[in-house]
Amino acid sequence: MRVAVIGAGIAGLTCAWELQKAGIPVQVFERDSSVGGRMNTRTKDGLAFDVGANFLIGAYRGVNALAAETGVSLRNASPVTHVVYRGGRPCPMNFSSVRDIFRMDGLNLRSRFRFLAFLIKVRRAHTGLDFFELGLSPDALNQEDAYTFARREVGHEFADYVLDSFNSCMMFSRSSETSVAAFLSLFGMMANAAFDFSVVYADGDMRAIPEALADRLVVHRRCAVEALAAHEGGWRVDTPGSSRVFDRVVVAATPKAALGMLDGGPRPHRRLLEQTRSASTINVSFRIPRKTLGHTHCFYVPYVESPVISEFTNEALKGEHATRGGMSLVNVGLHEEAAVELMNEEDGKIFEVVKTELLTINAELRAVADQVRAHDLERWPEAIPKYDCGQIARVKEFLRDGQGQQGLYLCGDYLNGPWIEGASRSGQKAARQVVRDLAQLPGN
Repeated sequence: MRVAVIGAGIAGLTCAWELQKAGIPVQVFERDSSVGGRMNTRTKDGLAFDVGANFLIGAYRGVNALAAETGVSLRNASPVTHVVYRGGRPCPMNFSSVRDIFRMDGLNLRSRFRFLAFLIKVRRAHTGLDFFELGLSPDALNQEDAYTFARREVGHEFADYVLDSFNSCMMFSRSSETSVAAFLSLFGMMANAAFDFSVVYADGDMRAIPEALADRLVVHRRCAVEALAAHEGGWRVDTPGSSRVFDRVVVAATPKAALGMLDGGPRPHRRLLEQTRSASTINVSFRIPRKTLGHTHCFYVPYVESPVISEFTNEALKGEHATRGGMSLVNVGLHEEAAVELMNEEDGKIFEVVKTELLTINAELRAVADQVRAHDLERWPEAIPKYDCGQIARVKEFLRDGQGQQGLYLCGDYLNGPWIEGASRSGQKAARQVVRDLAQLPGN
C-alpha cells in the first residue's frame, strides 16, 4: 500500500512521519523549495526572519515531542514580559496567576475582579476543553461568538483590550468571528498551571523541526500537485512531467489550494473546503538596534488602538544568534482588514504604512526612528482559519462521516486544530485513521 501526503507544512510532515513509523510507504509532495509552511524561516543579511509563526510554547506537547524525536534542541526564553496597549500606553498582560491578573492595569479594578472570577468559573465548569482539539467542545458552546459572550460575562474592557487583542494577535481575525468554544478552551488552558504557556525557541529557528522531519522522509520539493483524481480504486497525483497512483492520499494543503487540485472527489471533502474561511495577514519585519525593546517579548495592539497592527515581537530575545552588527528584528503582524487592503500593494508601500503605524504606537522605536529599516515581509492570504461556530460544527460532522471516503483524507489546522500544535495533532489523527483503514482491508 502506497500513501501520498500533499503539503509539507507541519500537519503534512507529522502525518507522513507517523505513517512511516507505522511501516507504511509514504511520499510527500511540496510545491515550494522549503518545507514547514508557516513554520519557516528565511535568512537575509545575516538575520533570520520567521515568516509565519515565530515562537513555540511549552504547552505544545506534540510538537515539542517531535523536536525531541528528531534531535532539535528547544530552550525556554529568559523571563520575558508581554504588554497590551491602551490609550497609547503599554500595560502588563499576563494571567498565569492571581498576582498577574491584578497587575493588569490596562483593566480597571472591577474588570480585574470580574476576569479572575470568570477564569475560576471556566476552570471548574469546563475541565475537558482542549484548545488544540476544538472538536472536544460540547455543541452548547458553539452557539455564540466569543466577543458577544465575553462582553456580557466579563465586560467591555476585557472584550476589547484582552480577548479581541489576543484573538487579533494570534489569529488575525476579530473575536466576533471566533466561537465561544475556542475562547473558553484557550483561556481555560492558559489559566491552568498544568499547561505551560512559556515562550520556547528552537535552535535553528522555526524551520528546524520541519526540516528535521523532512530529512527523514521522502519529500518531493518544488513538485506542485496540479491535479488529484480518483483512479482505479486509488488516486492519481499529477505533477509537472509525471503522474503517480497511490492507494490513499492525505491532503495537507490549505483549503483553497486543495480545492484547486481536486478533480471531483467526495462531496463531504469539497463542501468543507469550500465553506472554510481563513484570516489574512502580512508579516512585516524591520531591523532595529537590538536593545530597543528591552525584555518585552510580545506587544499586543487591540483593534480599538490601531486598525493596522495587531502585534509585534522582539526577536532579540532569541539570543545572540538573532543579532548581527548590533541589530536585530522586530516582527509585525497586521489586522486582517489592513492586510486585505495592502495584500496587492508593492513591498515598499507596505513597509511605509506599517513603519509609520509602528512608530506611532511605540515610543522606544520612535526614539530610534532613523535606524528602523525595512527587512523582509511575507503575505499570508490564508494565514489561520476562523474558528467560528459553523466551522467547528462542520468539521466535527466531516471527521465523523466524511474523513477517509474513497481513500481521501484531509488534515490541517482548519480541522479544529489551532496553531502549530493543533495542526500537528491533525496530522497525527489523519495518520491513525489511515493506518486503521488499511488494517481493515482484506488480507491485512
